Amino acid sequence: MNYKRETIELSKGKGEIIYFQTNDQNSLTGSNMKELSAILSELKANPEIKGAILASSNEKFFCNGLDAENLLNTPKDKLLPEVGGIVELFGDLILFDKPLIAEVTGYAMGGGAVITVASDYKYMIDSKARIGFTEVNVGLPLPGSFIDRIKMCVFARHWAEVCLEGKIFKAGEAKEIGLIDEIASTKEELRKLSLKKLDALSKIPSSAFRATKNMLNSDLIAKLEKYKKDTNDAFSQPGVIDNLLEAMSALKEKRRPNLN
Repeated sequence: MNYKRETIELSKGKGEIIYFQTNDQNSLTGSNMKELSAILSELKANPEIKGAILASSNEKFFCNGLDAENLLNTPKDKLLPEVGGIVELFGDLILFDKPLIAEVTGYAMGGGAVITVASDYKYMIDSKARIGFTEVNVGLPLPGSFIDRIKMCVFARHWAEVCLEGKIFKAGEAKEIGLIDEIASTKEELRKLSLKKLDALSKIPSSAFRATKNMLNSDLIAKLEKYKKDTNDAFSQPGVIDNLLEAMSALKEKRRPNLN
C-alpha cells in the first residue's frame, strides 16, 4: 500500500490525513502517482470530507521525487509517461478544490517540492528537512505549470535561485522566501498547526471555499493542458532523457553525474 489514510473529526465534517509510504524514500512512480490522484478524486467527490493533509511518517523523507530505480528499469520508449506523471499529478492537486495542507517533515526534493507548492498551506519542520526544485540539476526542464505556481508563492527576487539553480532550502530559508508558510520545531507542533488550520477551514461554507479556490487558481487551471503538451515536447528534446538517466545512475552509484 503506497498511502496510509487516516480520517479525522473536524468541527464541521471530517478530514483525511494521507501519509506517503511508497518506499524507503517515499519516491514517486507513474503508478503510485496515479493512485494518489485517485485518492484525491475520491475525497473531492465525498461531501463529508472538508479537506486533506499530506504527510509522512518517514523520519528522513517527506517525498524524494521521482524514483531512480523505477526510471532505470523502465524501457526508454516508455519513460515519458513515468517522468511526465508528476505534471499530471500536479494538475490533479491544483484541481483539488478543497483545503490541502502539506506537512514537510523530511526531504522534499523535485516532485516532493512540487507536491508541497501545489498545496494551499505549506508547513515544514525546522530540523534536517530540506526542500528544492532539483529538476534542472538532473537535466529536466522545469515545467511551466510548476513555475507559475512558484511565482504565486516565492518572492520575485528568489525565482532564479529556486527555478534555474535548483537550490535546496532549510525550513527557515524556505519560509523567508515565501516557499513555506510556517515552520515548527517538532512534528507534534507541526501537526497542531495543520489540524488547527483544517478545522478553521471546515467552518467556511464548502461551496464558497471551492468556488473561490478555483477562481484563485483559474489562470493556472486554464493553462494546465497546454503546459502538459509543452512539457511532453520539452522532455522529448534530444538529450533530456539521456541526462535524466545518467543523473539517476550517478545517484544510485553515489558519484557525480556527467551531464551534457
